[in-house]
Amino acid sequence: MRTREAAYLLGISCQRLRVLLSQGRVRGASKNNGFWEIPTFGDGMPVIVPGKRGPEGTWRRSKQEKPAMIHVNQQFIKGNAKKIKDNPGKQINLMPVLSWKQGERNDYGYQLEIKGSCIIVYRPYQPADCGAQLWINTHSEVQFIDIQSNPVLARQPYQFWK
Repeated sequence: MRTREAAYLLGISCQRLRVLLSQGRVRGASKNNGFWEIPTFGDGMPVIVPGKRGPEGTWRRSKQEKPAMIHVNQQFIKGNAKKIKDNPGKQINLMPVLSWKQGERNDYGYQLEIKGSCIIVYRPYQPADCGAQLWINTHSEVQFIDIQSNPVLARQPYQFWK
């Protein structure tokens, strides 16, 4: 697999994985025509060799079983609507309303892209721990397109400002 896929499986950034690759800490990895090829072992995960100094690494050692959860925060939508109503015609900072929860991590943004399959879940009688009744579950890679508090960009499809 390539660095992007491996970094997603390990739960680290592509840049961090490239540093580990350049240090020779990814078992069996090799460069072919300028691209890293990273083998998987056992449960379909790349293996990182622990370093000799410093703190222990924080990458995943096995595939995640629980899917990532994406939902829209209704309180932020209501707050943004009030800000827009109270400040007509002014550029204001809007709260990001999309929430991507994976394990203990919780990221916010305005637009995101799911790079694979997903399931839309509606459970009014069994809401999520955060109170959401409607959300998206996915094991696929999720990437925020707009994480800046730029209200102009937040209201436009991302292909117009890419």
